[in-house]
Amino acid sequence: MTSIKERFNKWKNTRKGWQKAGDILFWVFLILLIIPGPRKIISTTINRISLHLRNPSIEKMEKQQQLSEADYGWFVIDNDGKKISLSNFRDEVVFLNFWATWCPPCIAELPEIEKLYNKFDDRVNFLLVTNEDPVKVNNFLESRGYNLPVYYSAVAPPEVFSGRALPTTYIISAEGRIVVRKTGAANWDSRATTKIFRELMP
Repeated sequence: MTSIKERFNKWKNTRKGWQKAGDILFWVFLILLIIPGPRKIISTTINRISLHLRNPSIEKMEKQQQLSEADYGWFVIDNDGKKISLSNFRDEVVFLNFWATWCPPCIAELPEIEKLYNKFDDRVNFLLVTNEDPVKVNNFLESRGYNLPVYYSAVAPPEVFSGRALPTTYIISAEGRIVVRKTGAANWDSRATTKIFRELMP
């Protein structure tokens, strides 16, 4: 039976320098994925890199769902503990994002959402909705310097927003149609999103 030392010597003598470096990086990467802390950082970084391949787009008219009166009756709670109904934003454009601090794809796209918010916060209503503890969420946002409008689920969202994966984002037109439905991280600070918003604004 071949010993570990013999296997190591065989690997050392038969692999070229660049192959050894690739092998070592591969095993270090695998080990880091096993450890929770580095795993989250690696996952977030990979998601950040892949964002540029994921631009949102408007759905075809026949696929756009129209919000009902019951859908507009859904409400969330703001940081001051005040109930906010979706009907408050009727006849306005809404960017609705479901996210969590433990979700690497969510964390990866937050810088893009922050940039988008800074560009359009006076013309688009941003609602970033989470089920987490407000203290934890606020500490997370403060530690990263984000100034995003976060809301908390008071009741289960209506079926029209029933996506289970995080993050999931909806862009709602002033007419109450879901024109964008995006599951997973996206490049929100993009020409594609800017074009979508400009098409939706009067």
